[in-house]
Amino acid sequence: MDNTRRQLLFDNVDWTPVVSAIQASSSVHLVTHCMPDADGIGSQIALYVALKQLGKRVVMHNRDAIPYICGYLEHAQEIKSGVVDLPQDADMVIALDAGSQARLGMDSSHFEGKLFLNIDHHISNEMYGDIQLIDDRYCSTGAMIFDLLIKLDIPLDAAIASAIYATVITDTSSFRQSTVNGDVHRMVANLIDAGANPYESARALYFSHRHERFLLLPLALSTLTIDDEGRSAWMYVDASMYETSGGSAKDTEGFIDYARSIGGVCVAVFIRREEDSWKVSMRGDGVNVGLISEQFGGGGHRYAAGFSTDMGLDVLMASLKQSVTRILNSSH
Repeated sequence: MDNTRRQLLFDNVDWTPVVSAIQASSSVHLVTHCMPDADGIGSQIALYVALKQLGKRVVMHNRDAIPYICGYLEHAQEIKSGVVDLPQDADMVIALDAGSQARLGMDSSHFEGKLFLNIDHHISNEMYGDIQLIDDRYCSTGAMIFDLLIKLDIPLDAAIASAIYATVITDTSSFRQSTVNGDVHRMVANLIDAGANPYESARALYFSHRHERFLLLPLALSTLTIDDEGRSAWMYVDASMYETSGGSAKDTEGFIDYARSIGGVCVAVFIRREEDSWKVSMRGDGVNVGLISEQFGGGGHRYAAGFSTDMGLDVLMASLKQSVTRILNSSH
């Protein structure tokens, strides 16, 4: 696609340090957060293809395997995970969509002796690394890569466009978030013109779930409770539900939307068991759930945030409900 047809989403972002670092590098590792989602994976793939076009040696590596819904993306199977032998000649690591270095789930030795870049759209980012570009105005980290590629003068191709499209459609909940505006839709038009296929993307991201997900879903829905005079909705999944259904944490993607879709609900909370901890996801409608998340050591966005904790479920629920009630009462 002709670069002249693309416009920056934000023209007041200083990409110079990132562009200069990339131009000076020769071998790059791309990483994203634990339990990666489509934004992390799509951002990796889009930047991977772009850096390869620049003649860089590039490796994509994460602690955890890609989610099955991202398997349709070209180059997804080239992403390494777990404990693997990686090339030792990398001079740069770029972390994508990870709010903290701890969220990468990798030993600090992985980053030693390398220039460390941190690109993310979460306002709660802990500003780790040598160079940080953090901007929560972007609807996804993949949208940041869209602007970066303009600065690098890299044209879109079908692989890049499809990867960025996946980041946008998932992180905006199919264009339902407040970060969506006309510029986002113009970007999406560019992506489609370059080869992103909305039908194939939707089929892979939303209509390719494992059947275990639908055995797990009614168990999760059975925990649904409404509190705060109808203003908060709560759901959870524990280890026994995984065992009963044959499902896993990966099958719970989007479960929070059931709580969120109830009329009058301003805060939706979904809690799921992950190995030896609980992962809490929150969505707010006019309520800053990011403030609640920060109280528990987490982060995210104003209206979409989360954290992990090793509290017991009962203690967690009691403490979290106090925080939710407090912020709801202060918001009205």
